[in-house]
Amino acid sequence: MQNHPDTLRNILLIGFMGSGKTTVGKALADLTGWRFIDLDQYLCEAAGRTIPEIFASSGEQAFRQMETDTLRSLQAVERCIIATGGGVVGREENWLLMRSMGSTVFLDVPWDDLRARIQAQGGRPLADEKRGWDYVEALLRGRLPLYAEADLRLRCGNQNPEEIARKIGRVLGLTAQEN
Repeated sequence: MQNHPDTLRNILLIGFMGSGKTTVGKALADLTGWRFIDLDQYLCEAAGRTIPEIFASSGEQAFRQMETDTLRSLQAVERCIIATGGGVVGREENWLLMRSMGSTVFLDVPWDDLRARIQAQGGRPLADEKRGWDYVEALLRGRLPLYAEADLRLRCGNQNPEEIARKIGRVLGLTAQEN
């Protein structure tokens, strides 16, 4: 990794919807004592609307601009674990912001696991019955090269969130190595 624990400002978790960014982020914040920020939740609180409401009333492009603006508003934060939205990687401006803020960690979860999680959670504007699962899988495939630009890529199959958080902490030098 390019960052030393003393100079690491933030950790930004990226990955597709359902990859566990929020759950792992909370576990990592508990482990490190750093503050946790869910970018989507932060955006929704500022907007006073849910993501499905924003998509329905303003469209995806307006949401993406709000996402960029929200990310920009967090540039000064330090010692934060930030769970980003799944589509944040689609804008080069977001990459510049994220790289200036800290290290990016891609939570790479197999498609079958993602699909099961998305079905169980529901409420995802880009994963609706009208579009179908082929659309969602194609969206993932299109984003994979963008996610791969992360500083760290973790394959997260059957591990629980605490195991993933411990691994991130070890790799980034924020927690002690286990014997």
